[in-house]
Amino acid sequence: MLSVFNTLTKQIEEIQPIKPGFISMYTCGPTVYRDAHIGNLRTYLMADWIRRVSEANGLQVYHIKNITDVGHMRQELVETGGDKVILAALAEGRTVEDITKYYADIFHRDEARLNIKEAHVFPWATEHITEMVSIVERLMASGYAYENGGNIYYEVAKFQDYGKLSRNTGADLLEGVRAEADPLKRDPRDFTLWKAAEPGRDLKWASPWGDGFPGWHIECSAMAEKYLGQEFDIHTGGVDNIFPHHEDEIAQSEAAFGKPHVRYWVHAQHLLADGAKMAKSSGNVFLLDELISRGFAPLSFRYLCLTIRYRHRMNFTFTSLKAAEKALTNLRHRIWVWKGLPPLDDLPPETDEWRQKFWSAVENDLDMPAALAQTWDMVRSSLPGQAKLALLLEYDSIYGLDLDQVPVEYAVPEPVAASVGQRGSLRQEADYTAADALRADILSKGFLLEDTLEEARIRPKTPLEQQRERWASVSSSREVESLLDQPDKYDFSFVLNAYGHPGDVERCVSSMLKYSGDYSSEIIVVDNGSTDGTAEWLEEFQSSHDTLRVIHCDHNVGDAAGKNIALKQSLGRNIIMLDGSTEIVGNILDPIGQRLAEESIGIFGPYGLSTDDLQHFHEEVEEGEADAMQAYCMTFRRELVSTVGLMRECFRFYRNLDIDYCFQFKDKGYRIVSDGSLPFVRHEHRQWTELDENQRDELSRKNFGRFLRRWGNRPELLIAADAKGFGFQGTHH
Repeated sequence: MLSVFNTLTKQIEEIQPIKPGFISMYTCGPTVYRDAHIGNLRTYLMADWIRRVSEANGLQVYHIKNITDVGHMRQELVETGGDKVILAALAEGRTVEDITKYYADIFHRDEARLNIKEAHVFPWATEHITEMVSIVERLMASGYAYENGGNIYYEVAKFQDYGKLSRNTGADLLEGVRAEADPLKRDPRDFTLWKAAEPGRDLKWASPWGDGFPGWHIECSAMAEKYLGQEFDIHTGGVDNIFPHHEDEIAQSEAAFGKPHVRYWVHAQHLLADGAKMAKSSGNVFLLDELISRGFAPLSFRYLCLTIRYRHRMNFTFTSLKAAEKALTNLRHRIWVWKGLPPLDDLPPETDEWRQKFWSAVENDLDMPAALAQTWDMVRSSLPGQAKLALLLEYDSIYGLDLDQVPVEYAVPEPVAASVGQRGSLRQEADYTAADALRADILSKGFLLEDTLEEARIRPKTPLEQQRERWASVSSSREVESLLDQPDKYDFSFVLNAYGHPGDVERCVSSMLKYSGDYSSEIIVVDNGSTDGTAEWLEEFQSSHDTLRVIHCDHNVGDAAGKNIALKQSLGRNIIMLDGSTEIVGNILDPIGQRLAEESIGIFGPYGLSTDDLQHFHEEVEEGEADAMQAYCMTFRRELVSTVGLMRECFRFYRNLDIDYCFQFKDKGYRIVSDGSLPFVRHEHRQWTELDENQRDELSRKNFGRFLRRWGNRPELLIAADAKGFGFQGTHH
């Protein structure tokens, strides 16, 4: 039987169902105001594996996964009346119904792509308002809830076991999740069960306390009770649900029904991305669609999640995803080969030993990494291929990688099939030179050949295999060799970090070539994970321009990391860092070379900024000393990078990165000098104009905070002698 780590008891426990032979299971589903990201999907994969193992053990599983189409992801949104579904609808100019249906459909599509079994019921919160009101009435009648101003609050002090799941107790337990104290509460710890509707609110329902809407926590209590009863076996979710959501759910349900709510609470740990928590403001939120657009099969992500135990933090990188895709492709390739073998009369006895090792790992708290390691040991063992095939297909009832879908023979276009036959004849005639040439031709058309004793077998290459043949890619700046300690090879290195907009990139790069003059120069363009044809254009353009070198990233590694890749690879005495929106329209190399020859100058460029308080950076320095330089054009000596350092890669979004890097130079005693007469034209800056106002504000604020935390106490670095007033408010570049 399956054992899991029970968050309630903090122990690994074997699941013993309330009803013999039957598992009742509830999963906190999506709030459908946005796409579910891959971190969310990892949690749903954990629930899927619990279900698959339970069913493989002969248990009947009844699985409920709710859809939250009203309510609040954080307590402060309840306090302020904010609703993420409504806010999303307003932002996108759609109705609430449009928003919820759209994102629910995407969620179901993503689960199907990952081969996650459909829940038996997907209850929608708005269809269960009656059940929510009924539970609130129970809590009011039993004294666990009270009304004030049309709002209904749960009185935490009345429930003695509050905090038993999260171990989060004490007078300040809600401080981290509320924006400000609600004066209508008896105790700041109390949470909202029902919220009175504010004037003009569309999404509201009638209740004994007036028109309003439910709090987030009451929804799961109501839907779980309706479909699974007042007590059920397993409740799954992410660790971020433990407090306050699941803690409040326990308090509500157990106070309302007078019995234990759930036997086994199972939570998946966070998924990080490039070592950091996924957040829109950090630019590292990845969707399944993005992985697919970059050539990855969805089940490669499922395979990747098998490599890290569900209750351990997982760091998602595209390097690890590439390894997962390679491993999965390898498994499928082997299955394809084994399916071409004649069947065995009987499987060898050691087959059972391998089977027992697999199930021992799987049932031990879903130790999928151990199971996967055993699987590869089995694949590499001396077992006959037919036995390996049988075991793999059995294991896949748990893994869910669709290994049984690998065909015996792939469909192949007739001309390619004819070439395979012709190659076979050439090999029989010992004309291996001609046979190898034909093999190369077949490979160039997107197919792989596997020669067996009986025949040559052929399969199409995966999208990722084809992409790798076109060009190599990197997943981080750490994968790129630094050439900064090597001697200068060129007079100038033009560097450009490009993310999309091939027309802008072409205009910028063409202007670099046009105005390179008589100097020796190189152009390094980092294709920062574009998917709009930029990479293809750069590859084609590079083939006819020796001075251009392109470095491809397999995803958007962030603005600072992309620029660092270019800096590390540069070999010019002077570096000219441009933005894709910038166009050179005249001779820039002579004045840049002359000014950078001055040892006191750190950064030189045309778009200087000044400030006297670190709060407001003004674009006003036409000539002379500046506090910072905008990244439309920043030039500096390559030798200084070793002293100053590379850019700080916490700046994934470009805004304020240029100011931060200028202060790195100023910290080492170098000047920032501006000359607005340099011949440049700035075109539309699409990284900015394509964002809505809220996105601009959030991304800018986060980056400005990063800048201030490092430099906010360094007034001596400013030109203004009376610099003062450092804080975290105000406008900024």
